Amino acid sequence: MFTRHQITLVSNPVCSRPVNNLIEADFQFYDKDGFELNIAEQKFYSAMGHPINYPILNHRCWQEPWFELDDDKITDLILDHSMFLCRCAYDNAASNQLKSLRNKFPLADYLLRSKQKWGFDFALDAVAANGTVFEVLHIEYDNYNFEYFKNKMLIFEWAIQHIDWRDAARRVWAHKDKWKSMRGFEQNNWKANYLINWNKAEYTEKTI
Repeated sequence: MFTRHQITLVSNPVCSRPVNNLIEADFQFYDKDGFELNIAEQKFYSAMGHPINYPILNHRCWQEPWFELDDDKITDLILDHSMFLCRCAYDNAASNQLKSLRNKFPLADYLLRSKQKWGFDFALDAVAANGTVFEVLHIEYDNYNFEYFKNKMLIFEWAIQHIDWRDAARRVWAHKDKWKSMRGFEQNNWKANYLINWNKAEYTEKTI
């Protein structure tokens, strides 16, 4: 049902090369929770050749396509997005450059303190018999520990490839009275617990 793309699993993602033409505005809008890159970060990642150009969710970050539905005839399931994510630390010449800029551009300190982390995001929708589109499962997970993350990712990949998702969608819709009145992420948590035995749909780490 799903085809897995090859992704770039790097155990030590870093930005180590200096870049030119940094201005103060480049350091605004640092994402302290996720993987979104401000302009300064995009310049450092580009200098390293890190993959930040995939147009997923209109975001600009190290994100790579992960799974896709592999049958054009599947019309009752919609894969909204499925992606691998990665965030770098800064070292060597890049770190030295940021240290030299910190007095002039205080927000450069956020980049210096950025932690390496890895993540994945999977969101599957379905179409009910009456034409209503609903969310089947939306999970987000990231971690600072590469080996722990990789193991968690492999476990979830097994679930993606072995769960009957059409049946899962039917069961979620059949139980809509249990989750439809829930607010916010509580709906996501209920579905994650029901389908894959996760207590929460989102496990995320700060970036600094």
